[in-house]
Parts: sequence; C-alpha cells; structure tokens
Amino acid sequence: MNMVPPTLDIVHRTFKSVSCLRNVLAALAVLFPAAAISQTNTVVPNGNFEQLSAGRKFPDGWTAGTGTDTHAKAEVDSDNRFAGHPSIRMQDATPTQAYKYLIVNTDWISVEPETTYVVQAQIKGKGVGRLFIGASLEGNGEYRQPVPAGDYTWQPITVRVTAPANCKRLNIQFVADGVTEAFWFTAVRIEKSSVQLSRIAEQGRTGPWKEWFPRTPGTLPRSLITVDISHASTDVCGMLTALQGIVNRNAPTLYLINPTNPADQDTLWLRYLQTKAYTGPETRLDTPLAVIARFKSRVSGAVVWDPDLPGSRHAAWMIGSIKNALPVSPELAAQYQLTVVDDLRGRWHRNVDAYRYVFKTYWGQMSHRAIAWEHPLSNALTSRDTMVQQKIFMFWVSSYTDAEKGADPIAEREFLEELLAATPGNVPVMGWPMYGGKGIDEYAAVRLLSEYAKWVPGTGFSSNVSVHSAVHPASTIFQHAEEQPTKQTPSQKDLYLSVNIMDSGDAHWYWQLYQRGIWADANRGKVPCGYGMNVTLLDTLPAVAQWYYEHRTPAESFFGLLYMNAPVYASRYRKEDRERLWAEYVQLFDRYRRQLGMSGIEIYNGGNGGPSASTELLHRFTHGMPGLKYILADMGRHSGITPDNSTQFVEGVPVFHTLTNFQVWSGEAEVANRKMEQQNSWLAGEITANAPRMRPGYMSAMAISWNYNATWLTDLWRRLPPEVKAVTPSVLAASAKAALGAR
Repeated sequence: MNMVPPTLDIVHRTFKSVSCLRNVLAALAVLFPAAAISQTNTVVPNGNFEQLSAGRKFPDGWTAGTGTDTHAKAEVDSDNRFAGHPSIRMQDATPTQAYKYLIVNTDWISVEPETTYVVQAQIKGKGVGRLFIGASLEGNGEYRQPVPAGDYTWQPITVRVTAPANCKRLNIQFVADGVTEAFWFTAVRIEKSSVQLSRIAEQGRTGPWKEWFPRTPGTLPRSLITVDISHASTDVCGMLTALQGIVNRNAPTLYLINPTNPADQDTLWLRYLQTKAYTGPETRLDTPLAVIARFKSRVSGAVVWDPDLPGSRHAAWMIGSIKNALPVSPELAAQYQLTVVDDLRGRWHRNVDAYRYVFKTYWGQMSHRAIAWEHPLSNALTSRDTMVQQKIFMFWVSSYTDAEKGADPIAEREFLEELLAATPGNVPVMGWPMYGGKGIDEYAAVRLLSEYAKWVPGTGFSSNVSVHSAVHPASTIFQHAEEQPTKQTPSQKDLYLSVNIMDSGDAHWYWQLYQRGIWADANRGKVPCGYGMNVTLLDTLPAVAQWYYEHRTPAESFFGLLYMNAPVYASRYRKEDRERLWAEYVQLFDRYRRQLGMSGIEIYNGGNGGPSASTELLHRFTHGMPGLKYILADMGRHSGITPDNSTQFVEGVPVFHTLTNFQVWSGEAEVANRKMEQQNSWLAGEITANAPRMRPGYMSAMAISWNYNATWLTDLWRRLPPEVKAVTPSVLAASAKAALGAR
C-alpha cells in the first residue's frame, strides 16, 4: 500500500521443478508432520491442448482474454511442441500499463478447502517480459509468480497454491502484463502436495505482550547524545545504527541525525521533542569515532561480514545483536580497531544458508514479537536500530531476476514459510519485501504474510525509533471531537462524498517523512479529507502522531488501519488457532483505535480484481469493536461492487465500499510526472460514472497519497457538480446512518 504498486495483484515465485519441490516438501514434513498426505492427481482440463473447440480453434477447457486496448493474442502452436504435445503461444505488444493484459486460464477446477496443491507446466520463452503463472482461487483472490524473463528453451515451472477454508474451486492462469515477443506453455498439471501447509498449529507464542510493537523502556533523558552522520558512508551509518540499538536497549540515550529524504528530518523531530519538553538540549559528539569511544564499554567488538555474500550481512547484524557487537566490513573493523568476535568470511555459499545458521543457532535468543524482511544490501538502514535493540530476525527473498551473489529464490521462499510458521501470529514484519526493483512484489508478500497472521508496518525508512518509542504523550492529545453533520434534513438531490487517502498511511516512515510535505500545502483544510493512519504509531512514533493531531484542521479526519490482507488472514492455521488469532487481532486493533480517538477503520481486501469483504468478515470487526462508527472497505473498486450495493449496514455499522478505482503505475518517475489536470479529470470521471443513483446518496472515493495534496483535492472538487457535497468519512457515516440506517 505504501510503495509504488504494480499493474496487477501478483504473487511471486516458489519452485522451478517438481523434483526440487518434492525434496523441499519432504524437509517441511518435519515442521508439519501431521499434514503429510499422499499425492493425488486433480484433473486439468485438456492440459496438453489436444482437443480444440469447434469454430474457435482454441483448446477445450481454456479461455483467453485481454484488457481494454491491449494488443496481444494467444493461439495454439502445433510447431512448438513438448513431448509431442502442442503448446499455447502468448504474444503481447502493449507496454506495461494499468488494466492492459493478456490472460489465458482454465475452466474452474474442483479442489479441497485448506489443501495445498502443486501446479506444474512446461514453458519456453523468447523475449519474455512481465509474465506470470498462477491460480485464481474462487472468492479468495489470486496466487501468481513471474516466469523467467528473456529467452530459454523448454523447462519446467511449478507453483504451490493453498486453498483457504471456504475455497472449493480454482483456475490456472497465465498472464502477460507487458511486452513479450513469444511465450509457450503446455503439459499443465495439478496435484495435491505431499506436505500440507495449512491447518498448522501456532508456534513460538511467549505473550501476552503489553504493547503490540516492541518499545524502548524508560523515558527520554534531559540530554540526548547526538551525532550527525547525514554525510557518512553507508557502512558507517550502519555501524552507528547498530551501536544505537545496543546503547538504547534498556533506555533511550543515543540519537542519530541520519541521511533522510527529505533531508534533515531527524533534526526537525528532535526539535519537536525538545519543544514538547520530552527532552532538553542535546549533547553533540563530532565524529563517529567519538561515539564509538563514548560507548566502548557497551560493545564487545565486531562481527565481520563476507563482502562476497550479501546474506552474511544479515547474519552479522543478527549475531551482533546477540553478542552486543557491531556488524561491519573487514575494512571498517580495521579502521576503527574493533576486536573481531566473529568472522563470517567464507562460511557460506548461499544467502539462505546464513539465515538458516542464525535461525538454528540463535532463534531461541531472539525476539518472537517481530521479524524483518530487508534487502541485505539496502542503504535504508535507519530503522535497524530497533532490529538490533530488540534482537529481531532479518531475512530476504530474492526473485529470479535479481541476479545477486548467493541468491536462491526457491530455497529462500522455502525458508520463509518455515520462519513464518515458527513465528507466532499477530506480529509485525518490519522492513519491506522490495528494494530497487528487486525482491517479491508488495501485494504478493503481504498476502503470504497475512496467511500466517502477520502484518506489515512499513518501517523501511523510519529512524531513531529506539528513541521515539520511549515517548508517552498524554492520552488526551489523541481524543479529538470529529466534525458532526448538521441537524438539517439532507437534500433529496445531494450526493455526500468522502474522498479518502487509503494507501500509504499504513507505513510508519510515511508519517515521519513524506506526509509532512503533503501537510505543508497552504490549501490544507479547505476541503474535507480522511486519512488512514497505522494505529501502531502509538508504539513506534507517538510524538509524530501527536504532531499530526495537533496540526489537523476540522476538515481532516483519521481512521485506523494495519496493512494485512483481511480475507486470508490467519488462513494457514487450524481453526481453533485461527479464531483465537482473529479475536486477539480485533481486540488489539480496537484498543489502539480507541486510544487514538478514531471512530472508523479501513480494511484492505486484496487486489481490486477480486471480491470485496464478506459479511462474515465484516462481522469480526463490527462485533469485536464496540462503538465503531464506520468501515471503509476496499482499496479501489472491487469485483461485484456497484453504486447500488456500495453502502451496507452490518450490526448497525455503516460499511462504505470504495466506488472509484485508482490508476496504478509502474515506476516512481511516472508518479512524479503526473499532472493535476489529467489525474483530476480521470478521478472526477470515476466519481460521476460510479455514483449511487439514489438521493440523498453516500459515496466513498479514493485518492492516491503520492500525488494528492490539498491543492489537488481542492481542484478535484471544482470539477464535480454542485450537488456533490464534500464530507469527512465520520460525517458520511453519521449522515448515512441517520438517513438509511432504519431501512
């Protein structure tokens, strides 16, 4: 939600070959012994394409389709065969754009709920671009993983798919989402996996926990020790961030002026902490060497990583957190004359081997309250003070196209699922699954984490959290009186519209950095707007949340959210654990919502091509959150949502399903080049085309965070008819309930 999303809700890579998968599943049987079952074939209709439908010359049981204005085609190719079988050739001449794609899929195939399946095919490529294999799970979204790009001869590909509890059918899909000269596939099969990765028992529980996100004990001192490293090398920044985590483990002491974007944000927030008397004037140290000397007694030495194996860096950070040692390169250890307590050079050949070693050796000494998905070569190191402070396990999952030393996407995905199963539910996964175009797609990763009852706080660029989390603002700061509707009778011709920022607010770093610029707009407060806010800012960046509450205008309203895929949350667990995890999740979410004085929440339900939240799912929130005033469902207009059914009442709580779609994009440069005129013309068209016909009408629309500041929102309202009335989501809910609730 908080990074630049792709054009399709996609799930990335699992296994290349059946033999590799079977070896993996045999190993996983140790973790899931009760779930092992025999392999049983499930029929793929006409998987070898031998039978063609009369008249259309396409295989029986298969369908091809394209998005609007997509120049692409799929056809049977009898010249390119595998083991004597014809293939289907896919060609796509359309560059990657929103809602432009070519899809080839089977008819529905019957499957057993809560069962893991293996989809297999033979593939061949020439100039392959963005193209995916996967499955659509009826009523439960999609699994997709990319096929290899470029040119290659026939090779096997495998996808592992787990059907949720209420899923009885799936179809297998091949989707082109960008220019591909030619892609062939045939010999499509599906069978039950020999080990079932569902109905598992929760592991690693050590709670209950006082806070949802681990915090620094103690309070801020009268004078924080501060050093400016905004122009230091990445390695030096990392070394001092690790030192900060060690020094601040039991109380906040060391504050870093990091290289942030925008620049100097750490100074800005330090001044705010001082203005609010959480701390006084800082004590400045001039150099990294002075900081090392100041805290020499706190550090045992250094853990040296292997420059030739990126994953060893993660191992160095984790081992360093256990041994109170600094993770450094060999050169930095020598430069700062650090005693080497562990040298990781030459120890492993694959990144995943480093992760497995740390897991096997140190997992019992590490936090089970959070894990971290981080690229090992990332220069976004500012959030790692918390990872070291709390001894949080770090990992990375590569894609087939990352082409980095030591990468093994298959084995890394295997390990990830083992780690997720060994970690208790309802814990955050720090970091981010993408970095510089590498790694697993955002939505795919969030779905997988959600299945194991994990949520994503978007901490990638947060800084000084080991200081900020020790701040405890007065509870009264967050209890604000939201705007209420007037008592006059709604006009029978008016449409009440709430335009909301539903993406990005789930990310901690977004509020600490990017949103400050959005709120600097001079037009802010002229038109109503709702903002989704991660409720666990109360734990990690409470003073940051305080600043926004102090600076909000009556036209601005906050609603609560956490980034997880609600329809599949905790779906991998056995029913008793799943129900307990859900009850705990809703209870915690509600407690934080109340502390922040929020009357409503947002629910993310996966990609907008799939169904919206079911009434059963909505009941979890309406029943478990007494006093909840509204729910905003869906990021974008979902399948089956129409102007006539977009507003519903569940246990008396208004639920507004988003009626506008959003224009997804493929890169940050495109976002930066977007123009207000074009974007507002498009969104105004979405609003008018999808508005409820009934009057008075009630509608929730979505504006993308990366572009929509107050000036853009003010311009949007100028384009809408006068009968469209701007309201906050809380006013929308109160008005709709007064007018429609009794119906």
